[in-house]
Amino acid sequence: MAKCFGVTAPDQAAASLVDRIMLRLGGAHIYVPRRTTRERLRTYGEIANRFNGSNLFELAREYGMTPRHLRRIIAAQKIRKISQG
Repeated sequence: MAKCFGVTAPDQAAASLVDRIMLRLGGAHIYVPRRTTRERLRTYGEIANRFNGSNLFELAREYGMTPRHLRRIIAAQKIRKISQG
């Protein structure tokens, strides 16, 4: 594919892609998620399943999230389970 744009080496392809993105979106704030939605939901379900009421800070360290964010995830997962039956 890189050859279609006149690029022969992988480093040049990456630089060319970055240049094109900068030209098109330069100055804009862009959010690039770390995970796909499916992966994120799987992780959230795993967190909710592992939460036992006293391991909030341990899970926060393990998953690299704040305790506050984990509380929101756990609450949302409870609501999700209730609504699914």
